Amino acid sequence: MSVLNLIIDTLLALLILGLALRAVAVQSLYQSAISFIAFGLMLALAWARLAAPDVALAEAAIGAGLLGVLLIHSLRDFAGEDDGEAAGFAIKLGQYPRLPSFFILLGIGIFSGVLLVAVLQMPDGGGLTAASVTALADSGVDHPVTAVLLNYRSYDTWLEIGVLVIAMLAIFCAGGFEGFRRGQWRPRQDLIIARFARLLAPLMVLVAGYLLWLGKAYPGGAFQAGVVLGAAGIILQMAGWHFVEAMSRWLWQWGLAIGFAFFLFAGIGFMAFDLAFLEYPAAHAGILILWVESFATLSIGLTMTCFYVYFTGMDADTSAGANGKGGAGHGNA
Repeated sequence: MSVLNLIIDTLLALLILGLALRAVAVQSLYQSAISFIAFGLMLALAWARLAAPDVALAEAAIGAGLLGVLLIHSLRDFAGEDDGEAAGFAIKLGQYPRLPSFFILLGIGIFSGVLLVAVLQMPDGGGLTAASVTALADSGVDHPVTAVLLNYRSYDTWLEIGVLVIAMLAIFCAGGFEGFRRGQWRPRQDLIIARFARLLAPLMVLVAGYLLWLGKAYPGGAFQAGVVLGAAGIILQMAGWHFVEAMSRWLWQWGLAIGFAFFLFAGIGFMAFDLAFLEYPAAHAGILILWVESFATLSIGLTMTCFYVYFTGMDADTSAGANGKGGAGHGNA
């Protein structure tokens, strides 16, 4: 690694950590949302630096794109009128008692120490890349990045899917079930979007399957395929085919959870054969990873579509409520 590349990677890592801290510590909700979007874009750039462009695109689409839009969309309901004025960090001298501030600084110090020890203990002769390639034959895949994401450190990917499930649970707790009522939606008479969806949606489903299969030999797989599948579902929703609302509640609930659940059951199941949690037997690792990615793709795609269904349904309810109030006022007059 050249000195220039080392400097770029170091600055990128520091920028990612700084944006992550700002996203959770800033007082302004708007500033927090913008910092989160910038954080996702920097993570995408970091994946690109690791020669994993597919993972970078998925990170940019989900982390910075979709979730960033959802955060900004939510500011209308949770941000106060004076939110933009409080743009400073919440962690300020004297703002919190000394004990919590001490633990915050202690946590930052411990994390920095662990990170430094990990860098110093990095194997020679190519670092972790060489170690990943050495064990590639037992991973069940043909690319080191995919091996890391779905075998060596598969609990990271499992928890990322869990974040999406928790996000949907938060929506349900906030009354999101009302956005999926049967018969609430009326087909939209938009001929252009309908014909566009008939042409593009089947192609996008095919591309999602190709990306899923491609993940065995190239970076990623499930998240990239899930994003494309979710985009196909959103296009169908826009065209008037509201398949999510037409599905039985138990069906789409299981669809949302099956990616996370299968990951968990596969990880626990093989512990009965003296393997570690989320460790796959080398002889069957390839087919197991394909099954895990298939269910994860389904869950990710359906989650993306359900996000769209909920927020567009909330907009429709808000507009209907406003029109109802306006009509009532006109009638009284």
